[in-house]
Amino acid sequence: MNGENDGTAFSRRRVLAGLVTTGLASAAAGAGTMAAFSDTESSSGNTVQAGTLNLDIDSPGSFSFNGSLKPTDSTTDSVTLVSDGTIDGSLDVDVSYTEDDGDTGNQNVTAQEMAENLEITTLNYDGDRTGQIDGGSPPTLADLNSNDQGSGETTANDLVNLPDPGNGTDFTVGFRLKDVGNDFQGDGIAITFDFHLNQNDSQ
Repeated sequence: MNGENDGTAFSRRRVLAGLVTTGLASAAAGAGTMAAFSDTESSSGNTVQAGTLNLDIDSPGSFSFNGSLKPTDSTTDSVTLVSDGTIDGSLDVDVSYTEDDGDTGNQNVTAQEMAENLEITTLNYDGDRTGQIDGGSPPTLADLNSNDQGSGETTANDLVNLPDPGNGTDFTVGFRLKDVGNDFQGDGIAITFDFHLNQNDSQ
């Protein structure tokens, strides 16, 4: 009887051990196949692009000053600057001049002498700018030409760090011919305004 009990107990142990082993194997197999919720979203078509600076002068693009000034006469005109880029900029201005006597052939005075005798009565761009010119009172065209503002600037310009013109800002200049002598009769000057729109100040 003891032998039978021993055999039965042995058989039960073997069966139980087999069941435990099978259960562990099943659990291990199930662990690899269990599923969890998930979701995926995609953001595409994302681009990076550089902005643009673009400065234009509205038509006609040049000042129309009086070409027949007498001593103490004045002349004033404007051009409209437009910035239609995607980013704002800072406006700098350079002014230069050369002799231009038209068809008269007169060369009694130089361009420099003419510039020294053309007073700036108006210089307006988003406000009066005559106070930014170093020189006499009132300043002359020669003073504006030599008004190189190089402090903190990559290039020395005559006027610096003016506001972006946006959809349109007038740049207005007025001159008065001093009470000059007869030597100025028929003499003239050609003036060039170079407008620079920079991304930042100090360029």
